[in-house]
Amino acid sequence: MAVDGAHLRSVLSQWPSGVAVVTTMVTEPDGARRPHGMTASSFSSVSLDPPLVSVCLGNHLPTRLMVEQAGVFALSFLGKDQAEIGRRFAGARPGEDRFAGLDWLTGPTGCPMLADATGRLDCTVEHAYPGGDHTIFVGRVVDAAVPRITAPLLFHSRAWGQLADPLPEEITMTVLDDPAAERAPTLLVRDPGDVVHVAAAAAHAPVLAYVTDAFSPAREADVLAAIDALAGLPGVTLGCAETSPASPLQVRRVLQDAVVRTRPAPVRVRLLAHHGLGLVNALVAMKSGVHRFDTVLDPGSGGLPAQDLLLLARQLGVACAPLPGLHP
Repeated sequence: MAVDGAHLRSVLSQWPSGVAVVTTMVTEPDGARRPHGMTASSFSSVSLDPPLVSVCLGNHLPTRLMVEQAGVFALSFLGKDQAEIGRRFAGARPGEDRFAGLDWLTGPTGCPMLADATGRLDCTVEHAYPGGDHTIFVGRVVDAAVPRITAPLLFHSRAWGQLADPLPEEITMTVLDDPAAERAPTLLVRDPGDVVHVAAAAAHAPVLAYVTDAFSPAREADVLAAIDALAGLPGVTLGCAETSPASPLQVRRVLQDAVVRTRPAPVRVRLLAHHGLGLVNALVAMKSGVHRFDTVLDPGSGGLPAQDLLLLARQLGVACAPLPGLHP
């Protein structure tokens, strides 16, 4: 029995995928060349040797014929903050110049690629296979780059979204004002220029490097640049410290990127209590992939109380090693 197309589409929409902008070059009758692009989620890797990828384009779409005639295409993978670009290239506003106001660069094929994509692939068409009402283009990758690292933009159930991060199975806490606790030397990093001092210290003994004021919106670019510079340094454990009260949205923005940039190494977080908002930020941090927290025993110090975080973890079903004197 044949499956109805509309029903099949509704079932397939339950499969989440990333989002890419597919671009190619069109030659006009007067010989001028102009770019054309659209969003696509039907992308797949095919082979590493030779380097091949595939993208499926509907036969009714102008892009399919353009890619076939040009023999080249490029793919720009979109990050979580680029949903508006995805909508633009999906034709949400007919008649709009889809390429206007964005930063583009070209690779060997001449196809435009987003300068701030999370990944770029420049391809020549190796094969074009019929696939029902679509054409399956297999491209040979002639150039590839990772311009920046951030969480991906997702397409699911005909809507744009982001990763829904699960809670960690377990968290660990360090109590800063526990005189019996043993800790590595702590260094504070304000911007990437401070990293040279961290590297010098870590050459002699393990250190904990905290990026200060990590959740200030005005400092986001400097914070992520410092994290990039610290990630992978031998003997360095990296942390993000809340110096001034931060919103949960900004904590999410920074940590979602920080955790991706430093994997597989963990990121430690030092939060302020801030009249209970610290627990909200701790939950946001857990959902962003953080499982190591610096806490305090004395609530009057302004730090995140260990007792409160332990209680929150237990209420969420997140395991946490008990600390002496703490009873959730």
